[in-house]
Amino acid sequence: MTGARTVAEIGPGTGLFTEVLLELLAPDGEIFAIEPTRIMRAALVTRVSRIPEAADKVTVVPEDALEAEVDTPLDGVVLFNMIMHFSPDQRARLWSKWARALRPGGLLIVESQYPQTATAVPPSVVPGGTLGRYRYDTLSRADVAGEDLIHWVMTYRTWRGDELIREETAEFDCHVISDETLATELLAVGLERHPAAPEGIQAWWRPQAL
Repeated sequence: MTGARTVAEIGPGTGLFTEVLLELLAPDGEIFAIEPTRIMRAALVTRVSRIPEAADKVTVVPEDALEAEVDTPLDGVVLFNMIMHFSPDQRARLWSKWARALRPGGLLIVESQYPQTATAVPPSVVPGGTLGRYRYDTLSRADVAGEDLIHWVMTYRTWRGDELIREETAEFDCHVISDETLATELLAVGLERHPAAPEGIQAWWRPQAL
């Protein structure tokens, strides 16, 4: 993505990766940050507005990925931590829409999904940070909820020393997409696998007009 002129980032959330994309853009490049969730947009705007070069380069689009439109061909479409929220029917629409938005040679980039099959994920703790007197972490697990569906349970915890003082739990279903399934879907819309993608990253490019 180094030197890209136009990039759509689908589901940027709080903008952590948006900052990285800004560093990779061409000097006259721009990012369309497509974020439908209001609370995430607030955090995203807060983050990028503190970056001087973002003022002329980042446009925050409030529609979701199936409704949003950009008015210029794209060098890249980036989806991180997103595609598990789309059903197979929605993914077919998603890939068709954004494959057509790419200019010839443009890349669609997504991470390989975990897990690759609908299997339970045992509980694990994801360390967070420490701010002042409090420490934060996340306890996560997943149960099988269907043939291609798992149900995640995420518990966000606040600690004071070794004392748990607060926890909040969010639960949501996610679709399982193996690398093989992803390849089948992206080949169907005319994209081709990029041979130089790093491990864990799925990079697909548009070879010609679709």
